Amino acid sequence: MIVSTGVMRAIARSYPTIALDVLASPANAAILDANDYVNDVIVFDKRRLSSYVPTMLRLRRARYDAVIDCMVTAPSVTTLLLILASGAKHRIGIAGRGNDAAFNTLVPLAAPADAHMVDRIADLAQAFDVVLDAAARQPVLNVTVDERARADAAWGAASEGRRVLINISAGTSERLWPDDNYVAVMRHLRDREPATTFRVIAAPSERERGERIARAGGGTFVPTPNIRDALALVATADFVLTPDTSIAHAASAFHKPAVALYTHGKEERWGLYGTFGRSIEHSEPTLETLAVSRVTEAIDLVLASSLAMRG
Repeated sequence: MIVSTGVMRAIARSYPTIALDVLASPANAAILDANDYVNDVIVFDKRRLSSYVPTMLRLRRARYDAVIDCMVTAPSVTTLLLILASGAKHRIGIAGRGNDAAFNTLVPLAAPADAHMVDRIADLAQAFDVVLDAAARQPVLNVTVDERARADAAWGAASEGRRVLINISAGTSERLWPDDNYVAVMRHLRDREPATTFRVIAAPSERERGERIARAGGGTFVPTPNIRDALALVATADFVLTPDTSIAHAASAFHKPAVALYTHGKEERWGLYGTFGRSIEHSEPTLETLAVSRVTEAIDLVLASSLAMRG
C-alpha cells in the first residue's frame, strides 16, 4: 500500500474531476488516513466469505468510471473478480501478466522486470497521460497533529540527542535478525553518540521480545497497537533501523535517513526509495547470519553523511 501512494496521488490530482477511492485490506486501510487525495477507503477482508457479496454490491452501486489494478506483479484472482464486479467502463492494468483479457485499457510495462516496485507501479499513471519523475512517484504519507504530538511524547520531552527508531518485527521468520544483534547496534550507537534516544517498536505479538531488546540496549519499548502509531514514530525519528517491512517504506515516504535489512534477492525491488540511507542485502535467504559489522558500518556512513548534509 505504501509504495503505491505516489502513483495514487498523481492519478488523483491529474484531473480536477477525479475522485479516487481505494480498496484496502483491514491491515493496510489505516495507512491512507490523513492522505487528502483519497476520497474514500473501502475495507475488504478477503479471508471472510461474508464480505465478498456486500463489497461487490458496494462497488457496483458506486458506478465507477474506471478501476485500476495495482497488483503489477502476480495477478490476484480476487482482485480480478472485484474489478469485473464493479462494472466500471475502463478496466486498467499492466499488460503482459497473463490476464490481459480482463482489461480494456492495457498499459505497457516501461520499467524493467527487476525494477523497484515504486517504478513498476508508476507505469499505471500512463493511462491518465501522466509521466512521473522520481519525486512524483515517491511514496507519500501524512500524520495528523495529534498523532505527531503523541509520538513526540513517546520520545520524551527531555530527549536532546538523536532520535533512533528500531523496528524488530518483519512478519516472517526469514527476516528475523537475532535479538543480540539489535542490542549490539544500540550499544554501538550509544558509544558513538551518548545522548542518543532509542525507541524500539514491534508487532503486538512480539511485545515481550521488543521489551527485552529495548531493556538490554538502553532504550524504551513503545507499544504500537495500530499502524498509525508506528508511522507517527517514523515521522518524528531522526534515523530508522528496520528489516524489510512497511517501516522501511514509511522511512522512504517521510524522507528519513535509514538502514534496512533484506534477504537475498529482495533489496532491488523492495529497498529504500528516494530517501538517504542504505539497503543491506544479505547473501543468504534469511537474516540469521547477517553480520553486525555490516549494519554498524552502514549506519555510521548514513549518520555521518546526514550530518554533513545538514551542516
